[in-house]
Amino acid sequence: MNYHLELTVVSENPEQSLLRLTLYSDCEHSLSNWSLQFLFERRIKLASLTHGQIKQVGSFCTITPNNHEIDKNTPYYCEFIVLSPPLRFYDHGIKEALITNLNTNQTLPITLAPITLFNCHTKQANLTPPQAMSVGLIPQPDIIQHLEGDIHLPNPVHISMCTPMAEKALTWLEQEINAVFGIQSQNKEHSDIVFTLNPNLEDEHYKLVVDSGGIQLEANSPSGFVHASATLLQLIKDSHGIFAVPRVKIFDCPRFSYRGLMLDCARHFHSINVIKRLINQLAYYKFNYFHWHLTDDEGWRLEIDAFPQLTQIGAKRGPDSQLEPQLSHLTSIHEGYYTKQEVRDVIAYAAERSITVIPEIDIPGHCRAAIKSLPHLLHDSEDSSAYLSIQNYRDNTLSPSLDGTYVFIDKVLEEVALLFPSPWIHIGGDEVPNGVWKDSQACRHLMLENHYKSISELQGHILSYAENKLKMLGKRMLGWEEVRQGNKVSNDTVVFSWVNENAALASAEQGFDVVLQPAQTTYFDLVQSSNPDEPGSNWAGILTLEKTYHYQPIAQIPQYSPTFQRIWGIQCALWCEHIDDQAKIDYMLFPRLTALAEVCWTSEQQRNWPNYLARLKQHLLLMDKQKIQYRQPWHSDSE
Repeated sequence: MNYHLELTVVSENPEQSLLRLTLYSDCEHSLSNWSLQFLFERRIKLASLTHGQIKQVGSFCTITPNNHEIDKNTPYYCEFIVLSPPLRFYDHGIKEALITNLNTNQTLPITLAPITLFNCHTKQANLTPPQAMSVGLIPQPDIIQHLEGDIHLPNPVHISMCTPMAEKALTWLEQEINAVFGIQSQNKEHSDIVFTLNPNLEDEHYKLVVDSGGIQLEANSPSGFVHASATLLQLIKDSHGIFAVPRVKIFDCPRFSYRGLMLDCARHFHSINVIKRLINQLAYYKFNYFHWHLTDDEGWRLEIDAFPQLTQIGAKRGPDSQLEPQLSHLTSIHEGYYTKQEVRDVIAYAAERSITVIPEIDIPGHCRAAIKSLPHLLHDSEDSSAYLSIQNYRDNTLSPSLDGTYVFIDKVLEEVALLFPSPWIHIGGDEVPNGVWKDSQACRHLMLENHYKSISELQGHILSYAENKLKMLGKRMLGWEEVRQGNKVSNDTVVFSWVNENAALASAEQGFDVVLQPAQTTYFDLVQSSNPDEPGSNWAGILTLEKTYHYQPIAQIPQYSPTFQRIWGIQCALWCEHIDDQAKIDYMLFPRLTALAEVCWTSEQQRNWPNYLARLKQHLLLMDKQKIQYRQPWHSDSE
């Protein structure tokens, strides 16, 4: 049997589009009692479907036709309206589809054609290749003095330290020069590379001197020694197994104290090896925080002893599971979670590279996986409120009126706080749907009892409870900008601003500490050009390498103003609705991650776009050695 599915954009305007779906059959026998299942992320106006009925849960869609036979001569077609901005990329079409024969319950495969777009562009974002610089350092150091010539780096190389503060950095340096360059290391009294304590340097600052006397790395903190090691690793030049380091004197320090990356492991599960590889790359670019997005509607990824159901049920989705197929893997199970021992291993691995791991447990929205896992605690059967989340769920939000909600929050946060040494835990708090709790008698009673005037105060009620719980556990709460809704959390909570910088300014002016994460310039799941073949999302626009590099954080605020002083730093994000393997992670992150690293680390006076590109041209040789599958930033001869 052979079925073929086409999706065509018939018309569009800025807010919605009309799509036509056509199902063809090459089979000799007709099929009369069937349904069509497919994965499609855009919101469908359900009442708009012609010739059938449609259900949509997240991205999982089911069409049941109106008594329509499909055979070789009579294809099935229908039309429906999508409530979203125009579709511009092939990646935004149907991901996977199948037919179910309702007479036999047999599933039949479908061949998918690329979506036919109504309008698309083919402009590439690739750049003219520059002349490579001899030194490909990224991010650019604060002060660098280039001396004449190189020094030879022997193999094996002799490394020593004059302070135990450098122990982790020395171990990391030994591991990396062996893994990347094949250089062995030995510890001897007379050394080629020496780690030296410099008590005059501040935390994270370092000095690096390469001259005829050898290589000296100076710092006054473990993180400073790691940063110095990262710089040295980028300086090593390999000429057919002959290693050299250019003679330089460097003094370096960070612009922002917080330099982070968030990885979404809830939408698609990523292995421990993938995560460690990413953390190791973060150390090369002097990032110091790894934000681990562990729970969402599509999956719960963290072992919790009090509630084994969270991983038994909430860590997998697909056929015959409590969680329907989503985003990918329509016909197979997508699953995975991290044991506590695996988490400890990741935390220790990151700490060796001076990176703090911050967990995120998302509440009160984005909780569908938890609710499906613990319905006896978290499902309110008496709440008749109708709502639809931005990701097309009608049942993904915790109820503030259920005792089970607070039992759940208590036990989960207790275990998370004990597991993660980070002084901070991210609580999410974003995208609570409109209409939630509106038709709950128990929620109305809770509002009267607490003299609340608006529904949003119920969101604040839950988040304030979580904040106080974390304080009791010795932790400080972090949250997306919506944690301020309901006006219940204190200024002890740190706001991560993602929609744009306006919320960051408003939060800082109200006395909140802030981390900048504006989607338009820091979301690396965004497409990188307008070419329709480009993978990724585009709801916040197109994020090119150049746009990433030219991001100027809070440019309108003087750096010495009280408002700017509340800005901790910058975080980028890799949301993984579209990203399910290592190759895609590399393609979306690199080289944009290097551009943002310079935004985070390098002073504004030292940043220069042409200079960065020349350094990047040289730096890509190091990425090649590391087998990073980056997106090619340069024009090819065929373009």
